Amino acid sequence: MMTSTLTKEQRERIEANRQLALQRRNERLRLQNQLPSSNVNNTSNNTSTKAFCQFPNTEHKVPPVESQNIRHSTNNFLSFRSNSNQSQSSGQYGSNSAVRQKSVNHFYKSKEEVVTGHCRLLSRQRFCVVVPYHAQLIDIFKSINSKSYDPKEKTWNFALEDYDTLMKKLKDLQGAVSIGAFPANILKIFRDAPCKQQCFDNMDLSRIDQTLLDALMPFQREGICYGVSRNGRCLLADDMGLGKTIQALGIAHYYINDWPLLIVAPSSVRYLWADAIITWLPSISYHSVTIMTSSKDFVNDARILITSYDLMSRCLDQLKRIRFGVCIMDESHFIKSSKSARSKAASLLLKSSKRVLMLTGTPALSRPIELYPQISAINPRLFPNVVEFGIRYCAGVKNQFGWDFSGSSNMEELQLLLEDSLMIRRLKSDVISQLPPKVRQMVILNPELVVSKSKEMKDCLKNLDRAHLTHMERRGALLTYYCATGSAKLKAIQDYISDMLDSDKKFICFAHHKVVLDGICDTLMGKKKEYIRIDGNTDSNYRKILCDKFQYEEKYVAAVLSITAANAGITLTAAHLVVFAELYWNPGILTQAEDRAHRIGQDDCVLIQYLVAKGTADDHIWPLIQNKLNVLNKAGLSKDNFMNTETTLLQNSKQPTILNFFEDMSPLEDTLADNDQEDLEVHGKRAKLHTDVKNIEEQ
Repeated sequence: MMTSTLTKEQRERIEANRQLALQRRNERLRLQNQLPSSNVNNTSNNTSTKAFCQFPNTEHKVPPVESQNIRHSTNNFLSFRSNSNQSQSSGQYGSNSAVRQKSVNHFYKSKEEVVTGHCRLLSRQRFCVVVPYHAQLIDIFKSINSKSYDPKEKTWNFALEDYDTLMKKLKDLQGAVSIGAFPANILKIFRDAPCKQQCFDNMDLSRIDQTLLDALMPFQREGICYGVSRNGRCLLADDMGLGKTIQALGIAHYYINDWPLLIVAPSSVRYLWADAIITWLPSISYHSVTIMTSSKDFVNDARILITSYDLMSRCLDQLKRIRFGVCIMDESHFIKSSKSARSKAASLLLKSSKRVLMLTGTPALSRPIELYPQISAINPRLFPNVVEFGIRYCAGVKNQFGWDFSGSSNMEELQLLLEDSLMIRRLKSDVISQLPPKVRQMVILNPELVVSKSKEMKDCLKNLDRAHLTHMERRGALLTYYCATGSAKLKAIQDYISDMLDSDKKFICFAHHKVVLDGICDTLMGKKKEYIRIDGNTDSNYRKILCDKFQYEEKYVAAVLSITAANAGITLTAAHLVVFAELYWNPGILTQAEDRAHRIGQDDCVLIQYLVAKGTADDHIWPLIQNKLNVLNKAGLSKDNFMNTETTLLQNSKQPTILNFFEDMSPLEDTLADNDQEDLEVHGKRAKLHTDVKNIEEQ
């Protein structure tokens, strides 16, 4: 039997350390198993305490265990190691410190962690729950009758009618699982949606002007019925060229008893609205329409007031006093920022309006948050504050600078919400069967930006009015007037193009004079937009490269083309919009230019806009284009017709038209009146005279 060499004092110290290690182990087990402190071996503790008290002369005394304030925290638990100068026993248990740390961390983590998720709509009838895996939660999901699992998305979805049942069962997991519920107002919208669906076939629209009703296409009538069903508060978000203007006027006229009517539009299209009212609502007196051009205009007695977004914000106090009952906000994406002056002004004006119509082909240009000012103006109760909207649909995150709503989330749900509560949107592809292949619009440019009263323009008009001019002199005077018109309307053209660029849609822009082509390009460069340009100086071999850039590269948004140099031989079907910044007296050239976009490969309706300025040569050339094509249609020589262009004619009975200056050309309409007297010789003479005119113009 081996005799121990340890002294009595050393043996007692070793025993004390062993008892301390046992107590630490018991404490660890108690924390893991959540046992009450009474389960700790009190006998051992007492022994340990007694042992410690028996060392009056010990150099490194260990205080009694009872004197240490043992708490349920990781730091205090591990602090027992701080007194471990106690040789071997301390080293033995110290090697397992990492295990003890991991065990304690796991305990507290499992105690604090809660599985979180949220509900999201998939359709008007179903919703899904986006949540991490949880065994008990899956059991609840399986107990719902309408359950369905999507293995691709790894989510469970259910019928909307089972929503309350599911949320009630989830209360059993309260504290362990937290599922974000649907906002009550959104849930109500979709629960009521089946009841709100209406058939518009029998809706009575007889109070609307018959002229407007007769001009409606089926989908446009549906749009008016939708607006009426929403009590005149809706967002018309149809694609460009589908006639949002005529639909808005129809809804506004339905509620004529709530007028005065306010129309806020980009400055470049204010006069287009005035002409649209006169065209589609002939029962409205022209004197009832007031176009606000400056802050000094007197508008207090206006029945219909048309103003711009800039003037609206500058004259807010004056406009608030009128108390408009019906408001139309054209291109409503102009109020996309809640912090802008125009958005704040619009919000104050629309708050007191009974009917609010928002018109835009691009409701949100880049981010969902841009929709909020429009939504809150139409239905303030849908999202009472921007934070609720931003968190749910803009992936809202709060940082040191405040809320960040630059993202997007739950987009499918947002689209369903808008369609069921306040928005109607049709794309051209949706109604292509109801559309003609080409839709023409005449856009009257802002007269404030047209320099029609300059000395040069007055002299040109005076020359045309002179009597006893020869035919050649008259043609020369008209060409001079046409050339001066390009410069006179350039600023208005640039203003219109600048507004149009906000939509970021590809378009073709035709012009004739170099100064106009240069001005359009300057506007595009000022907006930092990529474009191509084809004119008489463009090398024929380079044309194909430019066309391919426009066709296949998204960054090129505009094709600036010369009417005479690029009206044939190129294909630009990537664009659905063609803009003529200038007119041209030969309708054949115009229709040929239109067909750069409207040709084989184009699967959409093409919108064609002619920018016309009053008090310029356009007053003479536009009627000529209409008359010439009408004659060619009667003869079966053309399928195009400018008579149905969406605006009023600008012909002034006191002004001579271009037909007066080309009387010697034996116009086709006169020869057709002579029945069978038309022959090949007359056709040949007419063609030669057209060629002569073109040569004169080019010189």
